[in-house]
Amino acid sequence: MPYMGGSAYAMANSLMDGYILPSPVNLKRLTVEELRELCFEVEKLLRDLRGQVPDQADQQALMKRNQKLMKLQSAQNAISSYLQLKIRGRV
Repeated sequence: MPYMGGSAYAMANSLMDGYILPSPVNLKRLTVEELRELCFEVEKLLRDLRGQVPDQADQQALMKRNQKLMKLQSAQNAISSYLQLKIRGRV
């Protein structure tokens, strides 16, 4: 089981909640196809999260949504940059 949490979707959820950090050490054991699948799941979660618009008066819900967006965006950047390094054979 290469993904932490069992599947790419579960790992993407863990990245969104902050339980897992997308470091090269955590991504090293994933193949190129698994990294692409994880990147797809992170993008899908980003789209779903952007589609949910909380009440503008609820500051706490807005902050929580923005924190999840930032975590997913940084995870997507880390995964895609590591994927590019792995494709080029530098990792």
